[in-house]
Amino acid sequence: MLDVDAKRMIVEAGHEIQELGADLLGYLGVIGVSASTYGHWMREDLAGRLVEAPPREPTQAERAPWDGLREKMRDLAHRRHYTFGLNPLRTEYRGRVTREKFRELAREVRAQVNRERRKGWLRYEFAHPDVAHSMDLMRLPHGVESSGHRYMARIMDDCTRCTLWKGITRTKGLHVGLHAVQRHLKENNAPLVLKFDLEFGHPQMETLLLAHEVVPLPNPPGYPRANAKQERGNRDVGDWFKGFGPDQDWTDPELQKELNFCFTEIDGLWEREEFGGGTRRQAYASMPRASVDRAAFLREVKEYRLDLLRRPDNRLSPMQAWRVAVKEILKKFNLVRYVGPQEV
Repeated sequence: MLDVDAKRMIVEAGHEIQELGADLLGYLGVIGVSASTYGHWMREDLAGRLVEAPPREPTQAERAPWDGLREKMRDLAHRRHYTFGLNPLRTEYRGRVTREKFRELAREVRAQVNRERRKGWLRYEFAHPDVAHSMDLMRLPHGVESSGHRYMARIMDDCTRCTLWKGITRTKGLHVGLHAVQRHLKENNAPLVLKFDLEFGHPQMETLLLAHEVVPLPNPPGYPRANAKQERGNRDVGDWFKGFGPDQDWTDPELQKELNFCFTEIDGLWEREEFGGGTRRQAYASMPRASVDRAAFLREVKEYRLDLLRRPDNRLSPMQAWRVAVKEILKKFNLVRYVGPQEV
């Protein structure tokens, strides 16, 4: 930040350049000062306000808007994937936050979120159970009693990582995901959002979910981090089976037994600080649910999605539009929070 003497020197040099008929904008470009900033300094100098102010502690009234502005800047950076468009905020806070303080807060927040991006710290978590469930398919060990692969279809609560439904199948494809979701919605609580890979993008999947007032949230293709909790859970299960050695003859009942052990007993042995030492199942059963009007949530997501698809510059597919819209409305309803690198 330039001090007052440096600003006055720039203003005086600008006056001399204008008197000589030289290129003032070229001079400002060389020293890295925008024309609007120079104009602001010039008006302050003419009004006699470009003087060194004695240092003082900001008053409570001056501090009050800073925290709110800082949070809005951080939220804007997260929404826009670390790019800033601060003009609307500048207009909103004009008269309450000085230009210099606004820029100081912007530099502070930009540096913070850039550190988050570089270190991969930024992640959003769902704040309550049954807000989002996610579905995935993982390959299970071979068994000599049958040829071909076996797979586990699993549906998990994204907040607590509690497994809500699972099934073993010898086939994979669109119909497997559709059947799993039908069983899950019949046997368990319906979430607000269901995350799934596009390999489960059956033509009837969207119709089925919307009939139950569940918003489809397709994961980006080739981007495992979009469904990271499922991927970590699948890795834990795979590591458990690998611990028995490569030449085991697993029957379906034996696989079911070991999967049940993975999802219940191991959680009982591994205390989770996040859940006060309890298991994921206990956390899922005891944590408060979000008080959200399901119909209103679905309506807002649909309206936002349609608005995206109608834009002249739209490049989103209908499925991609679901993903963009639901993430925006989840934030609006305070159903997600941004967290750091701790394991959940």
